[in-house]
Amino acid sequence: MEHFEIHPVLSSALPDVASFLSRWRDNENENESSSAQQLFREDPLSIERRLRWLLLDNPVVTDDAPRGYCIRDHSGIVRGLTLSFPAAFLASDQRLLGLCSGSFFVEPQARTLGYYLFRKYLSSPGYSFFFATTCNANSGALWRKVGGCAVPNSETEHILPLRLDVMLPALVNVRTSSVVASAVARIFGRCANPVLQILARQSSELTIEPSRDWQKLSELFHRHRVADWITSDRSPEFLEWRYGHASPHRPCDIYLFRDKRGNEGWFALGNMLRGRQGQIRGTVLLDAVWPREKMSFRDIFPEILRLVAGTADAIFFRPRPGLDYCECSRWIIPRRSDPPPAFVITRRGNPPLAVASLDYGDCAMPYGTWMAHCPAREVSQSKAHEAALTD
Repeated sequence: MEHFEIHPVLSSALPDVASFLSRWRDNENENESSSAQQLFREDPLSIERRLRWLLLDNPVVTDDAPRGYCIRDHSGIVRGLTLSFPAAFLASDQRLLGLCSGSFFVEPQARTLGYYLFRKYLSSPGYSFFFATTCNANSGALWRKVGGCAVPNSETEHILPLRLDVMLPALVNVRTSSVVASAVARIFGRCANPVLQILARQSSELTIEPSRDWQKLSELFHRHRVADWITSDRSPEFLEWRYGHASPHRPCDIYLFRDKRGNEGWFALGNMLRGRQGQIRGTVLLDAVWPREKMSFRDIFPEILRLVAGTADAIFFRPRPGLDYCECSRWIIPRRSDPPPAFVITRRGNPPLAVASLDYGDCAMPYGTWMAHCPAREVSQSKAHEAALTD
């Protein structure tokens, strides 16, 4: 048998890690998420820049924070990987640290060690809970086997199509390769476009302006956050890291809004290509903060729509506790995935986590290429192993 060893991922190992992730573009990855497919199209240097931003520049990271573990063969080549980074959360008057897992890939010849990579991740000290937000079928099964709980509604993404002549053919192409069906969908979509254009002309009662005042944005978050929810801590340092000029996820736009009664809030929008061929220009609502007891998201929604209607083919909304996007427009479509992408497990001995109140969003999970590619059937199901994972 070939000899393998498990090593911690140090900063000096990031070039090797980036090269390993880049090699996955040569594997079959059509079943992975759109964000994963975007990663596979990137070159190693681009992947390394993203990893340095996430694992080294992250303001929540400390010198002793784990960055993950890798499997190397006898010649030092990476054959398996799991990465992790810390995220700060607020729950009532407490500040909690969670450790997010992802990029769990193991090549076939080393796949039996995949379990031990995950065990080392769940053994990291100093964290209240462990979580992942972009699980696929393999990793979802793995999280369930070790006692993880799925975050309710995390399997639902809401989509508002803005250009049906783009969106309908993309949906048709998922189900059939028929050129005729795609052409019919495009013609029908072109006829229906004016209906959505009328919707985009609706105006709100808000005054909006771009903002990079991280201190003010953070203060508004702390003023309006729901204390009963476990939500990402939007400190000024975190917001600048997440949305500022050094972020590899730019361009993203942040808008401060104010209504006639003086109520203030903000929202952040990001752009990405969606679809198998990257043919859909998508806008994602990355974050939104507003006084929920004084305003409804329906008051904010028309302004978001007006801002992106001329440049995006669709708007994508991530789930948030207590918010039903379908109430904003009958054109918004809920799209469900199986399994749920978000799972959480608490450390043994810690009080149980109110998983339904976890408001993680894109703020806590800024790097959308974290998934597992290690078959769950190869993970031990013994009670002894499950206990060892959380000791």
